[in-house]
Amino acid sequence: MSVNDQENQSQIICDCTGTTHDKVLSLIAQGFDLDKISSATGATTGCGACDAEIMTLIVENTKTI
Repeated sequence: MSVNDQENQSQIICDCTGTTHDKVLSLIAQGFDLDKISSATGATTGCGACDAEIMTLIVENTKTI
C-alpha cells in the first residue's frame, strides 16, 4: 500500500461504504443529522462501527444556541 493509499484510508470513517471524514464534516456543515448522513452516504447502515465516531463529529461540530 502506498503512502497516498494509507492517507486516504485513514480518512475513511465508514469502511462499509468508503464514506470519508471530510464528507461527513461537509454534510454536518450543511445541517445534516445522523439520519440524513446515513441516507446520503449509507454510513451506519452496515456493520455500525462508525456510528459512535459520526455522532461524536456531529456533537463536536454542531452549534447549539
